[in-house]
Amino acid sequence: MPHKYAMGIIGNGSWLALINNLGNVTWLCWPHFDSSFLFGNLLDYHNGGDYKLIPESNIINTSQQYLEDTNILVTTIETNDGTFEINDFAPLYYNQNYLNRPHIFIRKISPKKGVNFIKLHCTPTSQYGKQSYNAVVNDDGMHFNVNENSFYLYCSDNHLLNNLTSFFTLDKPIYLVMTNEIYKWQNIAFEAEDFFLKTKNYWKAWVDNLAIPTIYKHEVIRSALTLHLHVFNTGATIAAATTSLPEFLGSTRNWDYRFCWMRDSYYTLLAFDFLNDKEVVINYVHYLSLINEKYKERWPPLHTISLDRDPIELELNLPGYLNEKPVRIGNQAFEHIQNDIYGQVITTLLPYFTNDDIPLNTRMQSLPLIRNMLIMIQKTMDEPDNGLWEFRGLKQFHCYTYLFHWAGCKSALKIATLFDDKILFNLATTNLPKAIDKIEQCFDDKSGLYYQAIGNNNLDASLLQLITMHYLKADNPRATHLLSTLENKLSAENGLFYRYLHEDDFGTPDATFLICAFWHIEALAIMNNKDKAIANMTKILEYSNHLSLFSEDVHAKTGSQWGNFPQTYSHAGLIQAVNAIHNPNNIPQYI
Repeated sequence: MPHKYAMGIIGNGSWLALINNLGNVTWLCWPHFDSSFLFGNLLDYHNGGDYKLIPESNIINTSQQYLEDTNILVTTIETNDGTFEINDFAPLYYNQNYLNRPHIFIRKISPKKGVNFIKLHCTPTSQYGKQSYNAVVNDDGMHFNVNENSFYLYCSDNHLLNNLTSFFTLDKPIYLVMTNEIYKWQNIAFEAEDFFLKTKNYWKAWVDNLAIPTIYKHEVIRSALTLHLHVFNTGATIAAATTSLPEFLGSTRNWDYRFCWMRDSYYTLLAFDFLNDKEVVINYVHYLSLINEKYKERWPPLHTISLDRDPIELELNLPGYLNEKPVRIGNQAFEHIQNDIYGQVITTLLPYFTNDDIPLNTRMQSLPLIRNMLIMIQKTMDEPDNGLWEFRGLKQFHCYTYLFHWAGCKSALKIATLFDDKILFNLATTNLPKAIDKIEQCFDDKSGLYYQAIGNNNLDASLLQLITMHYLKADNPRATHLLSTLENKLSAENGLFYRYLHEDDFGTPDATFLICAFWHIEALAIMNNKDKAIANMTKILEYSNHLSLFSEDVHAKTGSQWGNFPQTYSHAGLIQAVNAIHNPNNIPQYI
């Protein structure tokens, strides 16, 4: 059987959690995405902390699903004696036009059939498992504290909390409410149910306002809902919820993805733009303006979600997922030179600047940000970088970097024209031909192919973006030759696609990269091969888990999910691929 992550994700933009198909909270960083975990048995099964409901009778079957068009996760537990259901969610709702994202985690446990006896097991940890919380039970609930950190667990029936060593008769719905503040409840069951209804209504209304293609509707909605959970309330978007889930067994390619990469955000924001969600980019602009104040010129390629520290990479003494070490927090890529980010920022923000619903003066306030990105494109035009695959020991003149210099300059020309900004116009017109020249230096006349970087003959899947970003038009023979060669060299079984197959800092990759498969599908659709695009999409959908959630990597031989999970790259790639199948003539704004 292939390895699959048997987990679902919940959250509200302040925090998120992973919950497995037994109803156990396997991953919850608190109070925020990149904080230490309270419950992290995903990486330390014995000492990582637990939050679960244990039935007295043996479990014989479980199932998980989301309430339709929501991020409310429903786990059903069937035992020898009965069946009960857990609804897990993070409250998210509007109150007088203000979006509330409280630090509250609610678990609604309901009997469904037979006799159910359960007990609660809640053992949070601090400092990535170094310390355990002290627990005090009182009339109001449980108070957990360690050092200066504390949180509270309330229950609608305190019999469950008052005797944690005995089993409790579940004969009516009960509510467990976790929060980081003292809460004066009038009626926990009533108020928790109110949160439930408001949260369900929020998600359904949000989905109803999206522009969903008529094909692969379920998969697009689930991907959109998943991406939403990775958008922090500052406007930052993280690459994934987890750290150190291995790209494949024995790889040591275990990374912390709980940060905001400019590159990943480009793809995430592009997916939201396809779905006609205009709010995410508005918040993202505010986040970028803070980065621009912090770094006057060169930007690191990734940032913490609150911009409160540098994500220094450290290794922790933890067993790791399936005993796969190392376990890392922070990410050394923060120190990299990755010059594609400047064009990505400009291209990401083009829909913001062309949105007439945003006041003109508000948009004009962000023009200095675009100017700085163009200046950095100019300054780094002749500088090698670590590239999108973040090679740790190698700098090259990457074709992908220059492709985004090109797209950034094209986008900036649109913005400059719209706002009659001569400085932007001059910078863009000066650097656009330089970017094109650099891309063309990656072309080899003898083979008729574009290569990964100037002066080498490595192929990688990012070259598909020459087609998907419409640098190469669909009727260009170079596009046809490039697509067929990449298929021949990098495609795996069942529609999967490798990033590259040459050695890097850690050897030769052994897993395929899902976003590359979606890039391939997108390129096929654009190149008028819709039937093959649909056939490949059908195959790729098999690599999701039971909740239509995708990891970063898939092992080609086993079909196993690996890498951090869920991966925004993968879900954004799905939305973009479906968009291309649905409308292959949808040309980017910057063209």
